[in-house]
Amino acid sequence: MTGTLSLRTPMLIALSLTLGLLISIADCSTAYAKSGKKPSAKKTAAKTVSAKDTKSKSKKNAKARASKRSSSRSRRYTVRGNPEVTRRVATQLIAEKLPELAAIVNLQPDPSSSDVPAAPAVPAAQLVASKGITGTNTFDAYQDSELDDNEDTDGITAEDEKDLEDLPVDINSFYKEFTNYMASLNGESTITDNGVDKVMVMETLIDWVGTRYLFGGMGRNGIDCSAFTGMVYRALNFKLPRTAAMQWEVGHAVEREDLQFGDLVFFHTRAAVYVSHVGMYLGNGMFAHASSRNGVTVSSLDAEYYSTHLIGARRYDLNTAVASSEGGMISHN
Repeated sequence: MTGTLSLRTPMLIALSLTLGLLISIADCSTAYAKSGKKPSAKKTAAKTVSAKDTKSKSKKNAKARASKRSSSRSRRYTVRGNPEVTRRVATQLIAEKLPELAAIVNLQPDPSSSDVPAAPAVPAAQLVASKGITGTNTFDAYQDSELDDNEDTDGITAEDEKDLEDLPVDINSFYKEFTNYMASLNGESTITDNGVDKVMVMETLIDWVGTRYLFGGMGRNGIDCSAFTGMVYRALNFKLPRTAAMQWEVGHAVEREDLQFGDLVFFHTRAAVYVSHVGMYLGNGMFAHASSRNGVTVSSLDAEYYSTHLIGARRYDLNTAVASSEGGMISHN
């Protein structure tokens, strides 16, 4: 009996130790599992909060971007020319530099302003402050260049240019009165070999000269450079893309010495955008455009500012466009 007990004792002790070890392991596992659940829940909650914050910030950023785009479409430059002065200068330039085109719209030179200086130098801010300059001092107070990045406190960025692509391209209301003008023409001498009607363009130009510049603008209260060229071409039943950069991408490249009436000339005038300005060539080195400083006006490619900022020109074949439209498709090349 004693021997049997002595043999069972070690077994009981071993069994007891084994049970104790198993209980300890079970307790540790339970404790570990419990402790593991709490951090996991906290992390999940933290991630949920973080996701909500991120989503909220994303919405706020989206609203901010939308607000910026909305404001950019209605912004006005803080330094702008006087519309009346712009009309006087532009019409005088056409009368003196482009007499054949001036005859189309019955423009006569102003005898009080016989000499048109190539590079007037009075700041535009002074011009605006004068509130209507007349007489022989008109040209002396006219500064013919685009607003630079320092003068324009609003600025135009690549994002702004991108926003313009979302604006409507249908601006028929701008030129309805001109769409039937072709029917009244006599003779073909006023139409270029690629189908640009000089009479139509000059009538449109004179009607719009002096209109203020407005970035993103497409109406009488303000128009920007690419909307202006687009509007003129739409009057010729030819649709151009909305932005200067997009207009640059279509059409045929033209060398400066080969420019003809109706070709578009392009400029690099702003640091943020390479193709940032566009105008329509008229002849004798002159071109019409919606200037950021003076609004719709006429300028010279020979002026130092424009000659140094010119990057190229494009020509569009309107005859091909008409032929293609009869087949159900309009060509931009």
